[in-house]
Amino acid sequence: MKNTKIAIALASALALGMPLAGCASSSASDSGSTTTAAASSSQSGDFDAASFYTGTWRASVETSGTSVYGTTSGSEPMTDVIFSEDGTCEIKPLEAHKDLLTTTGTWEGTDSEVTITTAEGKTITLTVKDDTSLTANPSDFGIDGFDTMTFVLY
Repeated sequence: MKNTKIAIALASALALGMPLAGCASSSASDSGSTTTAAASSSQSGDFDAASFYTGTWRASVETSGTSVYGTTSGSEPMTDVIFSEDGTCEIKPLEAHKDLLTTTGTWEGTDSEVTITTAEGKTITLTVKDDTSLTANPSDFGIDGFDTMTFVLY
């Protein structure tokens, strides 16, 4: 009999609590989603290139070869591209690749690509691959024999 009273009391408490919890979360959810939707829609068209791209992006190419253990592959870091918040940039090859393009310039970015204009007037386009990497044509940086170059924020 004692267990039955406890079960009824629990069932009653749950029955009363459910509609109240449902109402509270419904009204909170409705007002929260309106605010969130408004904030999202106002920000969706405002891509901030400076905050996304500013920093040093290290470029590497995919390599493969044969060793005594068989076919090997990896990536070879080649150069850094440093995007400054003020729209200037610097292309600096790594120590082992000093013969590659070294220059300064300006840059502009969208959510799908970055366009570099070097001090010499050459235009280089880097394409957004995903949220953490960019790709470009290696020959634009003086690198021959590779299909693509991948940049990651370093």
